[in-house]
Amino acid sequence: AAAACTPVTNGGFETGDLRAWTTTGASETISSTPHTGNYSAQLGLSTPTNGDSTVKQTITVPSTGGTLSLWYSITCPDTVQYDWFTASLQTPLSATLATVVAKTCVGSSGWVHVTYGLGSYTSQTIVVVLTSHDDNYGSDPTYTLVDDVSIQ
Repeated sequence: AAAACTPVTNGGFETGDLRAWTTTGASETISSTPHTGNYSAQLGLSTPTNGDSTVKQTITVPSTGGTLSLWYSITCPDTVQYDWFTASLQTPLSATLATVVAKTCVGSSGWVHVTYGLGSYTSQTIVVVLTSHDDNYGSDPTYTLVDDVSIQ
């Protein structure tokens, strides 16, 4: 069988860094707690951070469409009113096309698998945006690990 076309670069973060991803916000680093392989992206910290920690990547959806697949593990001892993880698809001008993961906050989720069909966006340039938000409150830091981002 032919290898699956995946326009996501470094979606498993196995380069040991955030190469190919644009980072913005409070804290975006590499974690040695992966879903598979050796590394994952860590958005936020185990100490309080103020605001959004975001990684994003611009991709071109294959002409066949495909399905976005990603894994995340959130540690959120707060409520979704204050802290959360979200995943979305945006246009290159930052307009939201779709919400892949609505704002979520779970004490300790473990690894959660999410898929999203890209048939509506064939051959289009879109941006995959992954954000963990923390309100900087001292006793309940929130962070999210993300791994194995691909299009299948």
